[in-house]
Amino acid sequence: MSATPSLVFLLDTPNIWRGQALAGTPARVLALAEHGHRAGATVTLALCDRGADYGTPADWTFDTLLVNPADFYYTEWLARALEPVPADFLVMCEAESLLAAGRQLAEQLGARLVYDVHDDEAALAASLGEPPEIVDRYESTQRAALAIADYVIVSTRHEAEMADGLVIPDRSALLPNGADPHQRTDWGPDDSSATLVFLGNLFYEPNARALTAIRTVVLPPLRAAGVDARVRVVGRGPADMTQPAENIEFTGRVDTVDEALRGATVALAPLTAGSGAKMKVLDYLAAGLPVLGTSEAVSGLPPEHPGVVVENDLSAWPSVLAELLRAPTRLRELGRVGRECVERELSWQQVGTDLLRHTHRWLSSPFPTARSDDEVSRPPNMPRWFADHVGHNALGEPKTTMPGRPRWLRNTRHVNPTAAHMERG
Repeated sequence: MSATPSLVFLLDTPNIWRGQALAGTPARVLALAEHGHRAGATVTLALCDRGADYGTPADWTFDTLLVNPADFYYTEWLARALEPVPADFLVMCEAESLLAAGRQLAEQLGARLVYDVHDDEAALAASLGEPPEIVDRYESTQRAALAIADYVIVSTRHEAEMADGLVIPDRSALLPNGADPHQRTDWGPDDSSATLVFLGNLFYEPNARALTAIRTVVLPPLRAAGVDARVRVVGRGPADMTQPAENIEFTGRVDTVDEALRGATVALAPLTAGSGAKMKVLDYLAAGLPVLGTSEAVSGLPPEHPGVVVENDLSAWPSVLAELLRAPTRLRELGRVGRECVERELSWQQVGTDLLRHTHRWLSSPFPTARSDDEVSRPPNMPRWFADHVGHNALGEPKTTMPGRPRWLRNTRHVNPTAAHMERG
């Protein structure tokens, strides 16, 4: 055990670009890793190679090892790749992967297994209207992952309640999603542009449904009322969903979310499905933008949701927006209180400090007795994001790694996983 906690994060996603996340789950993982590192922890990210543009070492704040998919999902070889890396904690954010390999990998690394619960997948499935057997399968998968993890991190009180009874309280921590006010310019609303902005990965079904609502429920009545508003949609998505349309601009992937939010008047979060705290809403608030959202959109925010106007009836949104666009003083006030909320309560800097504090506390206690997974059933479902991207042929193929040949994107400790790894036949 080291005096400074050593954390190894595992992440598989195609939604990465030069050290930046392009979707909510990778954004949380990268932020926990970055701000845990900045707070004083030793951090390594093992990232599955999906052929993205990973940039240069300067694009990564912490040590990052890019691993071929053939090794990433082969516990023995992933452990060998990570063998030189110090690991007090192995942090995984997907219940399916944790059940498949988490316990074995943690034991091979001599690490404590941490499940970062970033979403309630069963609640998400229910909100999407999926069949009860699918909802039950997600629920059983989550409960099994909670049962075998040594420690659990949750991002909302709902997830904390979900873990209640399955996780010893001293072995859990509430670390909300946040935003970095130092990386988000406080643009405030541009009350002269009548620009509505929506940020989201459109391969994710709740975001796709939100965009459909903007197209069909929000914009037509707004235009009919004589309001000349335009919508800027920021994020990747299927080609058939991102075709140019009247008064809708699709940016695709952007170099920085910060710049993409510049010049917006109101930020939109018409989410009718989902679970967990919404990264897009935190990004909006950090940019000083007033937000119009649903109750689902403010999950994980303080109860009074500063900076967000909540309206669950999407058919009422055109009139709400028309009123907001005529009230520049109110827009600026909403933007101000939202930004202050992030600075005061929801900054990643504070979350990173809390992560370090909890891992120090956990390290000071005896190594947990192994929680056997022998009796745990492993439902054969794959992570939702994986199925979504495969369905749209958007998973990506590795370009710079091969089986048995990982590579460092950033390596400040100059450890070399390749020597022992090259012997793979």
